[in-house]
Amino acid sequence: MTLECAVTAPEINREPAALPRVEKPALVRHLGAVDVETLRCNVERLSERVWRQEDAAKENDYFCFAFTRHVVFRFIDGNQTPLCFYSNPIWAVWQRILLPVMAQAAAPYGYAKPVYPKAMLARLEAGRGIDRHVDGAGSHPVTHRIHVPLQTNPRATLTVRDTDFRLQAGHAYEVNNLVPHGAFNGGDQDRVHFIFEVFEAEGATLA
Repeated sequence: MTLECAVTAPEINREPAALPRVEKPALVRHLGAVDVETLRCNVERLSERVWRQEDAAKENDYFCFAFTRHVVFRFIDGNQTPLCFYSNPIWAVWQRILLPVMAQAAAPYGYAKPVYPKAMLARLEAGRGIDRHVDGAGSHPVTHRIHVPLQTNPRATLTVRDTDFRLQAGHAYEVNNLVPHGAFNGGDQDRVHFIFEVFEAEGATLA
């Protein structure tokens, strides 16, 4: 695990208040089509052993994800300030595949210095769901949460507040994770999303 910081300073203030709140969509914002073919092909080749191994080590081991396995590439330590985050060893192998997808998906924000403090694969089992929850605390008010479906089906839904969405594979969407949201995979195949967060580090400080 490698700790990284988006800016440098003698001392680290781990409070997320060092960054401004971002404007979340009311529910879901479609960011456009993204070229995910290389990423999708590599995800299909992931072994069950790797899925089990990476999922067992994840920090976001919450009850609502009982039927969701994750491969966590990057995460915010303690989910506090996104100015400091860590990269797991698997990030070094996958970053050349992930970064182009992240840059393309986040391009509509027009950031001068985009930073991606969280990045993960989320695999929701067929016939299972993610309980409604609110992310709320810590870093979430100051980052955009983006979903890029890689493997999905017409019966896989994302619910934000009381509205159901069917997200298309190969498209990027910002999800408002500060309001109640959940998911259900009614298909007969696991649903896989690439999920990451982004914020503007230009002008940010740790002081």
